[in-house]
Amino acid sequence: MGISVNEIVTGRKTFFILPDTSLMPEAYLEEYFALGYECYYVPFDKRVNIQKKVKVITSLFKDLIIFFNIDYELPGLDWEDYIYDYIQEYDNASSVGILYTKRQSKLEKNQLERKYLYEYGCRCGCIQLEYQKNNNFDLIRRILFANQAQGRRKTIRALCSSACTYTYYKGQNYNDPVTGSLQDISLSHFTILVPDDKLELKLYEKIQDIHFNLKGFLFRSGAILAMERSVNGGMLYVFSFINSNGTAGLDDRIREQLIPALYRILSNNCNQLLDMTYAETPDDVPPEESEDEEETE
Repeated sequence: MGISVNEIVTGRKTFFILPDTSLMPEAYLEEYFALGYECYYVPFDKRVNIQKKVKVITSLFKDLIIFFNIDYELPGLDWEDYIYDYIQEYDNASSVGILYTKRQSKLEKNQLERKYLYEYGCRCGCIQLEYQKNNNFDLIRRILFANQAQGRRKTIRALCSSACTYTYYKGQNYNDPVTGSLQDISLSHFTILVPDDKLELKLYEKIQDIHFNLKGFLFRSGAILAMERSVNGGMLYVFSFINSNGTAGLDDRIREQLIPALYRILSNNCNQLLDMTYAETPDDVPPEESEDEEETE
């Protein structure tokens, strides 16, 4: 992949298993990202069953919150039994939450809450989604906040490949560009690694106009050198964005355009890792099938 697996799995992640996107559209993920929550949807597909996906996700991501949509019907899957077994196997009731569509009676709602919250011990909530999807954004946002889904991070860094580049010019000399690849980028900072020569910049020095290319998404911004340190024979530089007024942060227009571009990089990194691990993970063979195969032989 070109990006360290350890770096991809670091930080608290929230996975929604088989979400109803008519009630919680995928566009919510970008908005939660902008609020500091790293969230992903895990959809149904015919190639990899959902049990295997959940097993892989749980093995890869140690700082995990996982929500199961118990209204998604899958042949042969009983959600009550599956979630109970999952919690027992991984001893992670504190990481599990439940999503379901609004019930017609208060009794049914209370029965679900009693089972999942009190009998199973699901600490992340038993959330009843509204039929009006606009109400669900704030509902889920409050649940993410209550479960400290942001983790210890103030901002989420999108890890970059060589396809994410920066270019700026020294002073007025437009024939002498400084260019390279980004290490990572967030809505507030970006990091570069210079393997050989040091940048001719002083700490807290400003660069007025940097051109960025994030896999085809182009934008420009100023920045200030916030930190530097030596790493593996090179120099790591962390810059803070500054806007056209010279104050901290991006211009509002650029920030709004950058949010989906950063989430796309983040999501691609995560999904590529998951797809690779799905392919490397053998399918579980039910015991009865295994026994039948041995008798045949």
